[in-house]
Order: sequence, then C-alpha cells, then structure tokens
Amino acid sequence: MTVLPVINLEDALHGNEEKVADEISRACTEVGFFIVRGHGIDRKVFDDAYELSLGFFGRPAADKDALPMRTSTARGDNDYSPYGYSALLSENAYAYTGKQGMPSDYVEKFSVGRLVLDDSEDLPFPADEHGSALRAALKAYFAACETVSSRVTELLTIALELPRDFFATRTDRSNDSLRSQYYPGVQREFLNDQGMGEHTDGTLITLLTEDGPGLQLRDLSGTWLDVDVPERDHFIVNIGDLMARWSNDEYVSTPHRVRLVDRPRQSIVFFKLANDDAVIEAFPKFTRERPATYEPIRYETFSLQKMDALFGREARS
Repeated sequence: MTVLPVINLEDALHGNEEKVADEISRACTEVGFFIVRGHGIDRKVFDDAYELSLGFFGRPAADKDALPMRTSTARGDNDYSPYGYSALLSENAYAYTGKQGMPSDYVEKFSVGRLVLDDSEDLPFPADEHGSALRAALKAYFAACETVSSRVTELLTIALELPRDFFATRTDRSNDSLRSQYYPGVQREFLNDQGMGEHTDGTLITLLTEDGPGLQLRDLSGTWLDVDVPERDHFIVNIGDLMARWSNDEYVSTPHRVRLVDRPRQSIVFFKLANDDAVIEAFPKFTRERPATYEPIRYETFSLQKMDALFGREARS
C-alpha cells in the first residue's frame, strides 16, 4: 500500500491557501496522485450515485445492452464524450496510450458528459423510475466534481504564479465526462485479472472515488503500488497528460491500472478537460530555466490525437 499526500481543502478556507497550493503542487511533481478531503460535498451525493449505479449494473444484460455507449450526442464530429453503457471486455485502456493488440478490460461502465446537467437532453438512461433516479444522482455527482476540480485548479494557480481565473476561463466550456464503473471479482473463467490496463489519463486532472482495493500506480522506479482510501467520499486525484504538457512535464502523469480482487469493486471517475480553443503552452514558471518541450497546441487538436489513438483512427496534426 502506498501512502498518498492528503490535501484537506478546509485548510484553504482558514488563511492557508498558499500552504495548501504548495502541497498540491508538490504532490503533482513528486507522484502525480493525491487524496482530497474536506471538500464540503454531502456524503449522500456519493452514496446515491454508488447505490443507484450498482442497481443499474445488476440489471439483466439485455436491459443494459439496449443503452449502448455512444461517443457523440449530435454536437459535432469532435464530440467524444461518452454516454451510455459499455460491457465487460468492450474497451481496452491500453489503446488510449497507442498500444495495440493488448487484452481488453474486465469492467462495466455507464457514462455521461456535461449534457447530463440539462434535464431536457435525451440521454440513454433506463426509461423507468430507477433510470430517472440514476440520472439525478449522476447529475448531482457530476456537478460536485466540477466544484471540486475548479477549487483544486484554482489553488494550483497560486503555486503556478498564474492569474486566479487562468484555468476557470480555459475550462468553463470543457467537454468533461464521468464514468460509473463496476469491476467483478476475479473469476476462474477470466483470462487474466485485468480490470483496466495500464494507462495514463489525457486529462487536466482526474477525480476518482472507490469502494474497495484494486487501483495501482507505477512509481518512478517502475514498482506497482496499491492505492486505496477508507471512504468513498475521499477523492483520489491524479494529473493527466494535458496538465503534464501544460507544466512542461514538471507535473507527473503517472501510469496506473486496476487489478481484479476477490470481490467486486465500484468506482466513479470524473475527467476534467479544457475548452477546445484553449491554447496549451508551457506555464512561464516552468520555462525559466529550460526551454519548452512542446510547441503550443490547441486543446481540440491535442484531444483529437488522443481519441484517434483510442478509436484506431488515423492520427491528425
């Protein structure tokens, strides 16, 4: 078990913003993962999302398969936000990093994007009372994640010597997504114990909660370490490839994976992205002593390159 830095956001409310900001920045540099508590989100938001998700995953396969995950909701060719259900072995996290021919993942997912905040949108939820309750729960959870991610990134601007609204003005229209996930306990007929293959996230930051062990990260020495938290309302936060690029690779986008254990596991993961027109150019703080590793790039182009790898499309420039 690895002990991750624990960030208490309550401390920032009592005149300690710079201290908390430095703690977050240090964690981003040293391990790329940290735990957030003291965020002020009601525990019921977590419990409702987990319990209603579990009810969905317990439905007959035919019910779930009738709501297949789609990557567009008529918002244009560049909208990759997932909505709907994906079954065991239907996705492969390795592909996201460009590795082909690798095993698929033993995980079920139900996904939503920013459109879940609009009750008038036609989204693939079960057309019954449980489906309505699930939609409301995931909407509340999505909104809570937006609040926490905004607070974390605002605090980071202090350590990064940026305007307080730097991230807010570059993420207020971001195509964020949320995935509720169910991992079965390891079973004899499975080919392996791969709940999710090794990968890094393409995000600014990722917020994850869980109700049991299985998550592992790979440290700088190449050793796989177990990550777990005692409560499902503690966020495990990790840096994604977008933040790593923005920081000139000073912040670490750490490889991670999920191994199946002897009992089922649930998690809910929120991916915080950037506006399509945001220009990703190394923060000045990290280019004073060495040049920028990457040329500036629009987030839309950066994202499409990542998604093209995942869906096996020809790379774009």
